[in-house]
Amino acid sequence: MRSLSLDWKRLARLTGFALVSLLALVVLLHLAGAWLYAYRLLHVGCRGERASLEGAGYPSRAVEFPSREGYTLRGWYAPGSEHPEIAIIVLPGLSGNTAFALPDAEMLARAGYSTLIFEHRSCADPSLLFTTGYYEAQDVLGAVDYLQTRPDVAHIGVHGFSSNGTAALLAAAQEPAIEAVVAMGGFTSLEDDILDRHLDLPLYQRAFRRLVLWSINAQLGVPAREVSPISVIGQISPRPLLLIYGEEEAIFGEALYAAAGEPKDLWIVPGTGHGGYRAVAPQEYEQRIVGFFDSVFAEQEGGLIAAPDS
Repeated sequence: MRSLSLDWKRLARLTGFALVSLLALVVLLHLAGAWLYAYRLLHVGCRGERASLEGAGYPSRAVEFPSREGYTLRGWYAPGSEHPEIAIIVLPGLSGNTAFALPDAEMLARAGYSTLIFEHRSCADPSLLFTTGYYEAQDVLGAVDYLQTRPDVAHIGVHGFSSNGTAALLAAAQEPAIEAVVAMGGFTSLEDDILDRHLDLPLYQRAFRRLVLWSINAQLGVPAREVSPISVIGQISPRPLLLIYGEEEAIFGEALYAAAGEPKDLWIVPGTGHGGYRAVAPQEYEQRIVGFFDSVFAEQEGGLIAAPDS
């Protein structure tokens, strides 16, 4: 009987050890997965096509300028045919893909505006992280500094999508020289974007997202809650702001719109999600964006351009 009792105790200890080991393994695997997910998000690297408007028939000049973080960024400046004194910074796609910016840059060039597009910070230095808009805002500010050195530029606007929409908002909140902002599809804050608090997620998914948040905080070196355009968007006022979001992501646009000051406008594009705006409503997309900049700069002192037809 004593031997049987010892066997049961030994079995219980082994079972307990196995369960604890299994639990530890599960936790470690989830932690490793969260760390890898965060790493892949932040270490996108410089990929994609380096392209300018030259191929579309708009003379473009290769330029270099420093970010406010100190590294050198490369880009292309295309003087406007009708309004060369008004320059719109058109931000690139993920991984520094300037080809992503070309359709919108061409749209604005066709309307007569000067445009500046430039590569992502990771193209300047491969060790630099993709920071979902936080440090990218410093690159936008470097672009503003560059444009302010040009004697042919008197007015500056910014146009960005997704994380670069976030960068546009963060930069404009800091820099009054940015006179007009179009921001599309950006989050309200990085922390909320990771945790998806607006969704009723299962407990295990919420736990994993907490691990991802911890991993991003550790790798980024900046708390994700500080990457928060909704906290600073009110500082853009009284400069005009246009927000564009798809119907499937309208909750983010509506929250940012509510936090922004006047003048502001929000276009919720029906029947689409993140980034599908031009595809489902190409004519209205161009009318909204070009019309926004036309309205802003038509109201400048002296009337820089003719006001759009009402």
